[in-house]
Amino acid sequence: MITLAQATPDAAPPAVVHDGQAMLATASNWVAEHGLGFATSLVTAVLVYLVGAWVAGLVRKVVVNSLNRRGTDQTVVTYIANIIHALILVLVIVTALGQLGIPTAQFAALIAAAGLAIGLALQGNLSNFASGFLLVFFRPFKRGDYLSAAGTEGTVEEIGIFTTTLHTLDNKKVVVPNSAITGGNITNFSANPQRAVIVPCTVAGTNAPDQVRTTLLDAAAGNPHLLADPAPVAVLTALGENKYTMELRAWCAPDQYWPAQFTLNEAAKKALDAAGVSGPLPAMRIVQS
Repeated sequence: MITLAQATPDAAPPAVVHDGQAMLATASNWVAEHGLGFATSLVTAVLVYLVGAWVAGLVRKVVVNSLNRRGTDQTVVTYIANIIHALILVLVIVTALGQLGIPTAQFAALIAAAGLAIGLALQGNLSNFASGFLLVFFRPFKRGDYLSAAGTEGTVEEIGIFTTTLHTLDNKKVVVPNSAITGGNITNFSANPQRAVIVPCTVAGTNAPDQVRTTLLDAAAGNPHLLADPAPVAVLTALGENKYTMELRAWCAPDQYWPAQFTLNEAAKKALDAAGVSGPLPAMRIVQS
């Protein structure tokens, strides 16, 4: 005769079944005693986060509007508003966790320890943050300036907490780490109210310099992108064998540089051709047989 124990060899031992029932009973008792309180705390924590996030966004808008009314530069406005928004969100998250019964003091200590570890691991980002602070408050450039830095050129769209965004002439978006910008030379083409436009023209040595000078100045006359004061000049800058270089130099507002450069190049070429100014002859090499 086969007994029941022999027929079901994989049945759970009585001790295991008893432990499972005890755990289930403990869980049921906890839910009965603390379930309503935990659910209330969870809902409260969610509400605290949602309201806090809304308040953080509202404070950010108030700060932006207030600084804009005072005429503060947009670079500084964006930087300060983003930092304030991030700090408020951190406080909201800590408060929400406190509603769940998590000790905020211990949590703060945990954040400090984690911050130290993360800081050691992300030293580059901390350097970018510090560099962003320097860029905003020492202001070597601002939003809308055209600059050359960290191996790229473009118009500044935004100076962020960690990176600076540039738009190049061919409409590319370049994101540059702030530390790469502060770690090298920064050329700000928009810092001064005037920018020079230079058109070098190399001509044959047989052309009279006065004729070339007059022709180039006539080419610059009436260009709507150039400033009348200071007036354009044409100067002889280099002498070579059977040739010389005359530079047409004019000035424009920084935001008019590229239209001024392109139109002046074309006008100078047309004027020299119309005046019969010849270019330098190619170098000749005599080969003896």
